[in-house]
Amino acid sequence: MRSTPAVVFVMVGGALFARSAAAHPEPAPQEEPHWSQALSLEELLQIELATPSKQLQKAREAPGVATVVTREQIRQFGWLSLNDILFGQPGFFPARDYERTVVGSRGINEGWNNNHLLVLVDGVPVNDNDTAGAYTWDITPLFMVQSVEIVRGPGSALYGSSAMQGIVAINTISSPKTLDEAERLQINSEAHLRLGNRGTANVEAVAATRSAHVSTVIGFRFAHTDGDSWFSYDGSGRTDETGALQRFLIREPLGSQYVFVKLEPLKVLEGLSLSYHLQSWEQGTSQGWASWAPDVDEPLRERRHLAILRYHSSPGSELQQEYTLQFQRHDYDLHIRFYPSGALDGYYPAGVTESLDTHMDEIFGRAQLSGPLSEHISLLGGVEYARFLYFGDDAHYSNADLLNAAEGAPPSDTLVQLGSVYEGILDEPVNNAAAYVQLAWSQLLDMPLSLTAGLRYDLKFFRYHDPDAPQSRPSARSYEQLSPRLALVYAPRSFLSLKLQASRAFRAPAPTELFTTNSWMADTDIDTLRPERVNTFEFSVDWTPDRHLNSRSTVFLSRYENLIGYELGELGNLFSRDTAGLELELMADADLGARGRLMAFGSYSYVHLLAETDSDTRRRVSGGSLTWAPAHMVKAGVSYSWVRFTLALQGRYQSTVLRRETDRVTPAFADVRPESVPAWVSFDVNARLQLSDWSTVGLTVTNLLGAESYLARTGDFPFDYRMEGRRILGNLEISL
Repeated sequence: MRSTPAVVFVMVGGALFARSAAAHPEPAPQEEPHWSQALSLEELLQIELATPSKQLQKAREAPGVATVVTREQIRQFGWLSLNDILFGQPGFFPARDYERTVVGSRGINEGWNNNHLLVLVDGVPVNDNDTAGAYTWDITPLFMVQSVEIVRGPGSALYGSSAMQGIVAINTISSPKTLDEAERLQINSEAHLRLGNRGTANVEAVAATRSAHVSTVIGFRFAHTDGDSWFSYDGSGRTDETGALQRFLIREPLGSQYVFVKLEPLKVLEGLSLSYHLQSWEQGTSQGWASWAPDVDEPLRERRHLAILRYHSSPGSELQQEYTLQFQRHDYDLHIRFYPSGALDGYYPAGVTESLDTHMDEIFGRAQLSGPLSEHISLLGGVEYARFLYFGDDAHYSNADLLNAAEGAPPSDTLVQLGSVYEGILDEPVNNAAAYVQLAWSQLLDMPLSLTAGLRYDLKFFRYHDPDAPQSRPSARSYEQLSPRLALVYAPRSFLSLKLQASRAFRAPAPTELFTTNSWMADTDIDTLRPERVNTFEFSVDWTPDRHLNSRSTVFLSRYENLIGYELGELGNLFSRDTAGLELELMADADLGARGRLMAFGSYSYVHLLAETDSDTRRRVSGGSLTWAPAHMVKAGVSYSWVRFTLALQGRYQSTVLRRETDRVTPAFADVRPESVPAWVSFDVNARLQLSDWSTVGLTVTNLLGAESYLARTGDFPFDYRMEGRRILGNLEISL
């Protein structure tokens, strides 16, 4: 069974190499627009995307529902993170868990690891190797982004685990494609300084250079904010002298750094690229990981190193080849404050703090071939392999005997050394192997009809030691998944296309969910945890009645199985859920001549709960109300450009979010938290004025009206997560 990836790759490669023997002459390459260029709606709709099918296609021709966001749009609206972009897209909504604001989608709320989105950088998956998390929040900046491709719905048929709710593909900038006549070095550079309220400072710079032999991009970002602070309840149940629940000061500081380097050799080695990402951040945990507001600072310091070596053959060659090798390391330096001093009626006089200094590594490789089999048929196939490695902790200790459950985890006057956090796989690799194949057939039945059929096989396997029986022999475990996709695109006119797609996606449990031991940071049960799955049917209509107007309507039906999350402090498969929904989109622009140019977008999303099954009782309930996610969302934005001035305004409406019965068990908690999370409206504005060819000033205001809005805290707690208040940022941009 494990030989399947190699067999599929050899078969696909043999067919394509045989076909490539009669290769056609290579066409002349077309010059790409500069990465800072502003585009009209007509030009925007002509951009070719690679993410939906790993082949260049316009969004209206590609399988699935896909959107592209350009660097200029990011600049116009003042977006600083992938979250900012996604929250303006249909179907996506903000969710919150502990210290992270993540992305929910299509009626599914997300936890702290944002585990249903897959993020790609230049086609390579960069989700976290330990949590499988998609880092879409503030710690992933946009300074190196040329464009972002967003695919809604399942994508596992090509990309494997985590691509359940969508794919977010970052295309990074490169230096200009041409040199002057003397082939002298060219440099395009930008620097941004943003200063604002709540101690906010953001400095970023990027330089793209090109010589006769190499294209180089170098950039960095430094950001810090004191964040919001307010008084709130926590989950401890502590009361004052009157018996009322106490409120505590909540703070949310965040500091992050990001370094990006990309080298692309030219001439003989053209097609090769080497990139490096250094991502680090430090912050606290808001209401605390145990939902006891911490009484002392509890810094969480994390760092990720990603090095990617990739070769991709010239777009003009008939046989397309891609080879990728990636190394990822995640460093942790955590000091988690579970209980404050004097907790549990004085049982913990010094509180409880657990400290962990460790790292996890992963090596990822991919080989892929694609090319035409005939005039209208193309074949793509590849194999992937990832190896997760853990070799123990540098330090792991607490001021309480956390593992002594028999005596109630008693406090200690000296530091208590704890065992390896992933003791079960110490020095044992976790392997992920996959093979995928995709057939694309255009002009099917001599009609303007195209078919995309794909199939992917994934196998996750490892040996595991039972920490409770250290002398026992390790046991072998595995998870297998098959992810098919079938998509039809009918385009009877150049301005109209209809799409029908059926697909399956999955998410295998991540190492942190499977293997955490000797710790209070997570509660795992490898024997009961099952992979998540989703089956989705989508029907979409893309209509462009005029070059200044585009509309898209999507209807979907999804069946989610074994969704993973925390309930009553325990991690497990919470429930399965059937949903149906509608997403309506509209984009328009207007050229006002000497008076400038307008661009606008708007969308409405609706999700309806069809049925839900509890994973423990297996009780299935038909119908009912959608919980933990909004049923209705409305989003709109408009930008106006005139000479050197740009003004952009965007607004979002999110309907009431209902709770589950298990969220209102404790009467004291239910008394201070409303039965549902109220609906809210938020507006953001961004203004820019170009002072000269090299300098621009701007002003960004988020939550313009200062509305006090909340995101749902799942579980039985007396609080929800308060959204950020009004933020004001002054901007200075320098371009050389």
